[in-house]
Amino acid sequence: MLEIAKIVKVYDYSGSFSIKILFFLSILIILILNGVVTNKKAPITSIFYQPLLKDKMDWNSIFKKLQKAHIETLILQWSRFGEVDFLKNRRWLEEILSNGQRYNIDIVVGLYGDDKYFKKIEDKKLNIKLYLRALREENIIQAKRVYSIAKDYNSFRGYYIYDEIDYINFKDRERALKKYLKKLNQSIREISNHQIYISAYFSKNIPEERYAKMLSNIISKNYVLFLQSGIGANLVDNNTSSRYMKIFSKDFKGIFIPIVEAFTIKKSKIEPIDFNSLKRQIYIIKESTESNNISLFSLRYFLDKKIFDKYLKEYTNN
Repeated sequence: MLEIAKIVKVYDYSGSFSIKILFFLSILIILILNGVVTNKKAPITSIFYQPLLKDKMDWNSIFKKLQKAHIETLILQWSRFGEVDFLKNRRWLEEILSNGQRYNIDIVVGLYGDDKYFKKIEDKKLNIKLYLRALREENIIQAKRVYSIAKDYNSFRGYYIYDEIDYINFKDRERALKKYLKKLNQSIREISNHQIYISAYFSKNIPEERYAKMLSNIISKNYVLFLQSGIGANLVDNNTSSRYMKIFSKDFKGIFIPIVEAFTIKKSKIEPIDFNSLKRQIYIIKESTESNNISLFSLRYFLDKKIFDKYLKEYTNN
């Protein structure tokens, strides 16, 4: 770019008008090729993948599509879910990391996910201290296994903690949760100094300011927080989600990335939303948070042809 600046500076402006036009067109082409003049930034910069044993993933093809959509980060929601351990075959993670490296897409690797997590935390009789201690032990074991594979790849960005936080289930357990996350952060930092991520979600009729302050206190600056819109899961409507996001943007003391949900629930079945609904969610998030980094849940819905092709047309040059 320094050389381009020099060319512009020393150009002799005494030439004919047509020569001037040709000159500046050539400069514009050079700027475009150097990435200075580009299309508006695509809103979705990261995307979640929820691994399932039934998945048959052509990762090379998938990463090509993610690159085409200007996705910068892929988050694996877990690497072990209940008894299902995806690291039994280390090739599973190696293939994802190597493709991330090839296509310049960062990989955040989820650790342990308790398949009964939500059922357990909804139990008011649960001994929360013992349960969180057990989760911490499982996550540390998994973090060590993940790092033993991921340390050889530049695409490895950090760790994702599966344990989603909400106001209803943790408002009276705030102290225990804060202690758990503090100790978990310390233990993982001893393995490697990569970024740690976690997520939270809205539900109806919560005190927005209180929730933002609660998460500020619990999360501190040790974690990057993914915050779910709640629209796809039918937890809130568009207006409520917008209000929550605005207040959260103002009151949360930390780094957070809003999530749009590319699915809807109809008659107890989960299916991809139509593109206009996704576009509306993206608009709501951008207006509410003024964020240039939006995450999407999840990969399997995003790659649906009726969403993916329209997204490319709307937000990229493809």
